[in-house]
Amino acid sequence: MDGYRYRITVMSGAEDGRSVDIDRTPILLGRHPEDDICLPNDSRVSRHHARITREGDSFFIEDVGPQGKGSTNGTYVGKNRIKEKTAILPGDIILLGTVYLKFGVVPE
Repeated sequence: MDGYRYRITVMSGAEDGRSVDIDRTPILLGRHPEDDICLPNDSRVSRHHARITREGDSFFIEDVGPQGKGSTNGTYVGKNRIKEKTAILPGDIILLGTVYLKFGVVPE
């Protein structure tokens, strides 16, 4: 989408309100300080919990967890626990542990 930026916004927990623009992929989400989106205050979030990738104009999220075997508490898009790489659309709500995030698009 020309003229737009993609963004993840934290909607709950200690990081509530924090936004991160997605200017490259993959994006790693988890508690590890080196993750692109670090959520250090929720013990239900794995060190390396999920990954966002882009293929053309489409974005995907996958639950990676320890050694790529999936997280203990899962990754949800809407109310659905994902089992494989899953497409995400602007407006989708993502749940990692007890932290809600929103995938969105904003004009540049």
